[in-house]
Amino acid sequence: MVVDTTYYDLLNIETSATSLEIKKAYRKAAIKLHPDKNPNDPDAAAKFQEVGEAYQVLSDETLRAKYDKYGKQESIPQEGFEDPAEFFSMIFGGEAFKDWIGELSLLSELSKSAELSGYSDNADKKKDTKTAGTGSDESKESNESKKQKLDTTENGHKSSTEPRLLANGENTPGNQLTEKELEEKKRKEELEKFEEECRVKKIETRNELSKKLINKLSLFTETDMKDDVVESFQTKIKYEAESLKMESFGLEILHTIGHIYKTKSKIFLKNQTFFGWGGFWWSMKEKGGVVKDTFKTVSAALDAQRTMEEYTQMQQDNEYHAKKEAEEEEAKKQANEEVSKLEKELEEVKKEQQQQKSQDKPAAETEGSSTGDSQLKEGQEAEGSVSKSETKEPAKHTAEELAEMEKYLMGKVLAAAWNGSKFEIQGTVRAVCDNILEDKDVSLETRVARAKALRLIGDVFVSMTRTEAEAEEARVFEELVAEASKKREKKKTPTEAEQQQERAEHAS
Repeated sequence: MVVDTTYYDLLNIETSATSLEIKKAYRKAAIKLHPDKNPNDPDAAAKFQEVGEAYQVLSDETLRAKYDKYGKQESIPQEGFEDPAEFFSMIFGGEAFKDWIGELSLLSELSKSAELSGYSDNADKKKDTKTAGTGSDESKESNESKKQKLDTTENGHKSSTEPRLLANGENTPGNQLTEKELEEKKRKEELEKFEEECRVKKIETRNELSKKLINKLSLFTETDMKDDVVESFQTKIKYEAESLKMESFGLEILHTIGHIYKTKSKIFLKNQTFFGWGGFWWSMKEKGGVVKDTFKTVSAALDAQRTMEEYTQMQQDNEYHAKKEAEEEEAKKQANEEVSKLEKELEEVKKEQQQQKSQDKPAAETEGSSTGDSQLKEGQEAEGSVSKSETKEPAKHTAEELAEMEKYLMGKVLAAAWNGSKFEIQGTVRAVCDNILEDKDVSLETRVARAKALRLIGDVFVSMTRTEAEAEEARVFEELVAEASKKREKKKTPTEAEQQQERAEHAS
């Protein structure tokens, strides 16, 4: 019996869940709760941390057994919990491909660049606005604080930078602009420094990958390269590829690397022929592929953004309907009270009419008729004004539709991340191939041998497939991306007549 189900509840799974179900649940929760996807949620980092801890415990059979029997305290790893961000990255990419493509850093670099460029200032401004409107007490404290700072400045107890910005004891608009310019200059310098660090790191990574690839190719290039060596070399590469294909997107990465190896090999070997015309054609084809991949990457990012906006609109639509239903309920309550009041008044009028019936019957009938006509006319006018004021309202979405859209959005975001990562992989692999094939420190014969070895590896990687059983285990995120690539059937927006009929049924 499980004494504590907290970790299971965090992943939204049963206590009897298998390791594969735990992995799927974690990856789904990690994408949903990642701080980068929830910039406006101050608790996002804590939630992401908790989910990471839950997976680290439940994915380890020993720790899971301790947790089921004794609870949280007895299941903490001896070395402590890993950083959830690093653990998250490791689960998606893993260390398996590190010797082939290095460490993927494009998404983290983009996030850091956006931060240094000031794209996160809007959120800070919103927070400042909320803080400014909390009450008069805070305003008084702020004014007193400013006054104290000004007094301190006039007495000469501030740092040397403050008098420069507050010339003559006054904070003029010109000085404010200077302060802003200094901040922008500092931010720009930090961004340039970060970009230079990324550039240097990228060069170092590619040089290191080139050395590792040369060592792998040496099993073929430093032999007599006969048929038995070719078979042995490809067998070894295939053995490694069998393990790599089981990683998340492992098969897609293998195919990507394989196609680039084959293309680079063809370009180099064709360039050694008469005038190198064949190499020129393949080189142009490769450049066309780069343009196509760039377009796909940008399109995937824009598609994810559009889907996010659509999901946000669905939430706003439901908020509109929730507010409207609350207003209608309040109006209905007031209408019932008015009806009760009118019924009482009508009873009193009837009593008065009965008393005066014998004395002034014709006058009463005439008055009643005119009153009825005026009431009927007012009712018709009111009905006409209501019909005129009716506007086309947004559709109301069910919980199932929102859940489906959330899953669809997750797939779109993941597809954008995958396309960005794939673009980075392609750039890295192409650069590494250029390094080893255009290395003038070795002979042409050696470079030709390297090109042939690349072609052999490419043939193996491109030919890799998964069985149905292997696909069931490995295709966790691939399924989300595949579903996101399909055209989603949008719910048909109800016509105005259908909306009126629905309101009439609701009223009855």
